[in-house]
Amino acid sequence: MKKHILSVFGLIAAFTMSATQYMHINLPDGKEYDVKVEKTDRVSHVTEGEEVFIKVNRTDGSSSLYPMNGAEVTFDEEIARMEGDVANWNILTTMVEGCEYDSAKIRELKEIGADDWEIFKIQETYNDCVKEKRNEKKIKFSDNELETQSSANKFATRLFTDISKEENFKDKNLIFSPTSLQFALAMLANGADDDEAYAEITTALGKENIPLDELNNMYSKRLTNLKMTNPQKVKIGVTNAAFLQNGVLFGKNFMQNLDEYFKAAANNVDFNEDSTYTKMNDWADKSTNGMIKGLGIDKDPTLILVLANALSFQSEWEEKFSPEATEMGKFITSTGEEKQVEKMNHYFVGNYAEGENYQLVTLPFLEGFQMNVVLPAEGVSPETVLAEIDFDNIKHKTGGDGYIDILYSSILSLPKFNIDTKIKLNEALQKIGFEKTFITNFGNIAESAKVENIRQLAHLEIDEDGAKGAAVTLVELTGSAYMDEIVNVDVNRPFIVTINNPKTHEMLFIGLINDPTLKN
Repeated sequence: MKKHILSVFGLIAAFTMSATQYMHINLPDGKEYDVKVEKTDRVSHVTEGEEVFIKVNRTDGSSSLYPMNGAEVTFDEEIARMEGDVANWNILTTMVEGCEYDSAKIRELKEIGADDWEIFKIQETYNDCVKEKRNEKKIKFSDNELETQSSANKFATRLFTDISKEENFKDKNLIFSPTSLQFALAMLANGADDDEAYAEITTALGKENIPLDELNNMYSKRLTNLKMTNPQKVKIGVTNAAFLQNGVLFGKNFMQNLDEYFKAAANNVDFNEDSTYTKMNDWADKSTNGMIKGLGIDKDPTLILVLANALSFQSEWEEKFSPEATEMGKFITSTGEEKQVEKMNHYFVGNYAEGENYQLVTLPFLEGFQMNVVLPAEGVSPETVLAEIDFDNIKHKTGGDGYIDILYSSILSLPKFNIDTKIKLNEALQKIGFEKTFITNFGNIAESAKVENIRQLAHLEIDEDGAKGAAVTLVELTGSAYMDEIVNVDVNRPFIVTINNPKTHEMLFIGLINDPTLKN
């Protein structure tokens, strides 16, 4: 391998070397950044304050700064590889800015009947730490980031629609998490050295060819923002992981980015051993608080890497349903079968919206999260309704004659459900634009790395108290004097649910319930 050690004044001249493919910037803290030369427009030195930086301008107009003091710059034709053990498996299932909360330990204490005060002290210590960090670190998303996220949600909704039409899910229930898929794809994007594959993945993430630094910074903010949700009001867990085959040399920049931006717990494993799959299943169980017991990955000695994201959510409704109001009611399944199901009943003020093809009721959680229950009109397909609604900008119905405002409220009759879904996403992603992702090498990960499968397991349940496997919302209603116009919404046929935060454009879950009596 030919390398060139460059002085400060030799940076720009080096780009005339036709054999060069990668520039490596080695920083004093041990981090090494691999910059693809053909995507670089100009390299220069800039001074900010008393510090000197290496500035890399890319052909797409973006740029990055790297500290010059003590940096070493080298060029070669191969990407830098990690050698030996790359594990950082000591990362706990939940860690926010130094606040540690081991959900597995809490579960174990509950299972052995530990004193409630012992459990409370662990939870309260974590809660207090998170509240303190939230006050110190206020996260704000730019308009560009919100627009990118909104576009990613629209892509995910189209993907969900395509999946719902697959033969495997015909007349069945379907739960899908856009947020979880987006985090997994964002990690994968860090390993793409093929321009077309990178464009496909970033299009799914809301913006074609978004610069990698911009993408990683956005997902780092999303990760921190979700984890810093007030745990006394809403419990959200977001955990990333990488299971890596022993003996494979992985890209150094790829692994550093997984650690720095995604806080991914990395573990060296042997995919020839049954214990590896047990370890992955245990990770899924602990990271989702027992809602997903295993990943369903068959033993495959050809595997070299599994990237994984786990998302968990639990919250009470802002307005709980009364168990005394729950009663049996009629539900017509997608096959036309009439069934008697348990239905929760509640009166919601000002949470109603409608269109020509649907009725919608918003059920608020706390912290800005909400569940939208969407009932398509009779004879109207879920596909038609989903194409019509922008879940980030729902306009709840109001009216009036100029003297008295009318606030539309709803009497909601909603079936309880408890649903699990397993989805293999390859075919659906290929139909919606992933042509190169499944056939190209991801050289930034490893020399022969290819994507074999992208799959998801999801769980969602609701009852009178709240939802599990979802998110939280605070909905504020303002107005002066008003009259009530009450609309009955009897969810007695297939319906759609989402759990999202419209302020941050975070869509945790979207589901189609064809038969609430089925668990799938």
